[in-house]
Amino acid sequence: MPTLPTLSGLTPLVRDSDLISTDMDGDTVMMSIERGEYFGIGGVGPRVWALLESPTCVDAIVQVICREFDVDEATCQADMLQFASKLLEHGLIKPI
Repeated sequence: MPTLPTLSGLTPLVRDSDLISTDMDGDTVMMSIERGEYFGIGGVGPRVWALLESPTCVDAIVQVICREFDVDEATCQADMLQFASKLLEHGLIKPI
């Protein structure tokens, strides 16, 4: 398994364009045809997924999420870095 890059709030990220995704009752379900795997995200995850359609960074995502949801910036930053790391680990996003 390749070594994953260390993420910072300024690392530019984007969704893997090979994934197919759809909304299912407020959650987002993604499928990798190449790997034959399904993934699902709920809560604030679908909003983050939408933001990752275009290249962006965690810091920009944090600003949007803090405006749209009741969360403090420090908590949001930590949560978004952890969430982005998991998406990266599963090959759902990539740094650019």
